[in-house]
Amino acid sequence: MDVEMTSGSTSHHSPLMRLPLELLLRISQHLTTVELGQLRLSCGYIEQSLFASFAREFFQHKQFNLTEFSLSALQAISRSRMAPHMRHLHIGLESISHARMCHTHRSPAATYRHNQLHTRHWILSTTGQDAVMLAEALKGLTNLEDVVLRDSNSTRRSRDGPGATWNSYGDATFTRETGTTLMNATVVSFDEFASYKVFIKTLQALAAADSQVAGIELLLRRHGVPWRGTFYVPEYLKPTMLPVLARLTKLHLVIGDDYRSWSDGDAFNPRTWSFDLRKFLSYVPNLRDFRFNGYRGDTLVFTLFMEWLAMEEGAPITCLVDLITDPGERTIIESSPLPVGFPHLVRLSLGKIHLTPELLTRLLRKFAPTLQDLALWDVTLRVDDQQELSTWQRFWQELTASDSGLNLYRLKVGRQKFEDALAAQPRPPGARFAGGRGEVQYEGPDWRAFVREQVETAEIVRFVPQSIIGLDHGHLADQPVDDDDDDDDDDEEDGADDTSIYGEMDSDI
Repeated sequence: MDVEMTSGSTSHHSPLMRLPLELLLRISQHLTTVELGQLRLSCGYIEQSLFASFAREFFQHKQFNLTEFSLSALQAISRSRMAPHMRHLHIGLESISHARMCHTHRSPAATYRHNQLHTRHWILSTTGQDAVMLAEALKGLTNLEDVVLRDSNSTRRSRDGPGATWNSYGDATFTRETGTTLMNATVVSFDEFASYKVFIKTLQALAAADSQVAGIELLLRRHGVPWRGTFYVPEYLKPTMLPVLARLTKLHLVIGDDYRSWSDGDAFNPRTWSFDLRKFLSYVPNLRDFRFNGYRGDTLVFTLFMEWLAMEEGAPITCLVDLITDPGERTIIESSPLPVGFPHLVRLSLGKIHLTPELLTRLLRKFAPTLQDLALWDVTLRVDDQQELSTWQRFWQELTASDSGLNLYRLKVGRQKFEDALAAQPRPPGARFAGGRGEVQYEGPDWRAFVREQVETAEIVRFVPQSIIGLDHGHLADQPVDDDDDDDDDDEEDGADDTSIYGEMDSDI
């Protein structure tokens, strides 16, 4: 409860009220989330003084999921004074699995509550009410810039010590009532709440709310969304969805069919699997920031998609007779959506894909007139005769040539790998840069000099089986490029799930 303050008396004021704001903020930085909540509730003056920093830390980025209690909290926030401060909405992929899938020993009452919540969650999703609730909340978030879908929690909750994470709002509520935790949807293959369905529901909600968001990001580490179905926009949604997509300037994707069948190695399927995404990209002509990450799946599908992306805008798609003999199949392939141009593209990030150097060069030259920021992360380049270093140097020499058209201001390269289809290798060779680093990055006007000095001079590192290491060949035991997931994206402040900070959600948060 706030302390009632009067202008005529200062004798009962807390000593904290006499502190300069800068010192008060400094003190608050060393408090845990619960302690900060207690400080804010001490009196109205303290709450008002800390409000701006509190809103920035806990509401500029805020994470929810598509459970009823989480969406209800989001709706309450969208009607509160916190709504203008929310700029980045993170949607976790947690769902309520059936109680029998949880092997935790608990009371029958907790199991009953779990099953009740599962039923409510299943009905909420089946009827589409989750998308309706999300749309209602989005209407009140007028300053929202980005919507991020994620399958892992940020570990950068430094206020509460090592190991603390930013969870979706409602996670703690579910654990308190059931004695177990929410299950991340991507743990279970073919789960009805998997990433691609959450993506579709999010698009539907953005369209219904006529949202002004500028960015949509998939921050997925367990698997990507499938090529087919995820990006299909039906005719009945186009009137409301296409205006929202046309306003997007940022699109970050993670594609992968690791839990779906592959293209069976034929010539037809891999040429048609990306049709939905190709059409979807034609709906976002104003992109300035495009990130495309692969995640497992059929590398041929990725290659053919990148071939399409590297083509000139509007170029017709042709199919050779000796490649596809069936006339009907050729007709389908040639009906592909036409290549896009992205005339405003400033930032391009590619990761976890396999390409030939020639294809990557063509792709980058296409976007060279506007491109300023390039990131190549965990990209595997195909080489012949184990000529990794010469291929690598030639690739960058072509990009830095004056006729390439590239004029970068920022460049990042890391976890670079090479693949020789004819060489039997237990693990692909990688590139190490000056000082044995696995990555390099540069920001400034002279990127060509940086490439010559730091990128072209990379050392090729080959994986050596353990049976060889230690046989007096220590110089061969160079460490291969790290294969851990990239943490480059995990720099968000997603907001906490602690009602102790501000009590129960209401219209006067």
